Amino acid sequence: MMFSTTTIVVALLAIAPFANAHMVITKPIPFGAPNNFNLDKSGSDFPCKAVPYTSTSPNLWPVGSKQRLDLKGSATHDGGSCQISVTTDKAPTKASKWKVIYSIEGGCPPPPPTGGNFLPDNPNFVNLVTPGFEFTIPPEVPNGDLAMSWTWFNKVGQREMYMNCAPVTVTGGASDMSAFEALPDMAVANLASQGTCATTEKFDYTFENPGKYKIQAGKGPFMPLCGGPSSAGGSTNGPAQQQPANPVASPVASTVALQAAPVITSTIREVVMVTALSSPGPSSKKCTASGHHAAMPSPQASGAATPALSQTPAASAPVAVPSKAPATPVPSGGAATPVPSGGATSPAVGQACSPDGSIVCSADGKQFAVCNWGKATFQSVAQGTTCKGGKIARRADYASTLRTVSLHALLA
Repeated sequence: MMFSTTTIVVALLAIAPFANAHMVITKPIPFGAPNNFNLDKSGSDFPCKAVPYTSTSPNLWPVGSKQRLDLKGSATHDGGSCQISVTTDKAPTKASKWKVIYSIEGGCPPPPPTGGNFLPDNPNFVNLVTPGFEFTIPPEVPNGDLAMSWTWFNKVGQREMYMNCAPVTVTGGASDMSAFEALPDMAVANLASQGTCATTEKFDYTFENPGKYKIQAGKGPFMPLCGGPSSAGGSTNGPAQQQPANPVASPVASTVALQAAPVITSTIREVVMVTALSSPGPSSKKCTASGHHAAMPSPQASGAATPALSQTPAASAPVAVPSKAPATPVPSGGAATPVPSGGATSPAVGQACSPDGSIVCSADGKQFAVCNWGKATFQSVAQGTTCKGGKIARRADYASTLRTVSLHALLA
């Protein structure tokens, strides 16, 4: 059968948008040259789409620095939910343990204002760069050469899981692995070889254990990733989280600044940062990835109260939204945790600060906070680190680290 040149050209033009339709990360700079399609449903190319673990440019992640997740493509599938995770394996395998440092429930990737996908009449259809997300490297991440992953569970279309990976070099992190090991395991779904968790179409997904660093950017309705009762959107906590019986009001403040940062303002909703203490609700299925697919106990299981970061969509510029949080739990038969008096060395909760987004250090260097809406709420730095001059670094070498690390240089 003979085909004319015109027929061949038309056919190539017809399939070109689909070849560029799905999503791929552009920042951090990923391993190899990953394509923008989903993982094979058998799980054969899990993790990281089995790309060569080569890199053309380092991705530097000083603890406490703000980093970006940027995506490229046009088929946003009306968003969905994403996670950013880290493994200590420089060349990840199926046995690698991935720990979540940031969860985005709904609105990831940011879809067009009308929902669905960006259409071919968009002038940047083939090489569309979507608005990304900004997040802060938390103190639990250890020092060294690691690998990060972006995973995505799409809202509409085939039931799929997307995953791209990138090499990262962390400085100023913890030398003790205990805090890192306590982070939640990465969620996995829609892969035959990685468990039975499967998503339901047309929902934004909440994670069984999103961790304490998260936002909720979608409009809903929401459903647990592995199935369960759904709920409407518009709240800062998904259906997998419940308010305690006797909540205590807390100021709007952020322990680590994590927020959606739109680049193309016309195609993403503005969001509001809210900090709340909450406990993850029950779930009937486990859908996490680890060396043996075993769920790690949540920090709450050990009696430690853990802050959760969340967001709500807003029609105008962000404004402060009050939140509620439970009182610090008191172990049975034990005494309540003492509150420092005015003469204690611990910084005051909610002390004034400026500018927003800056890291504030305590006088002794043992606590830090991120200035949020003019207030700083302090928390302890990771073991083996110190906070000095608005930077977090290992105690042994923080002076040299602070001289050489510049956030502006990293983002240039």
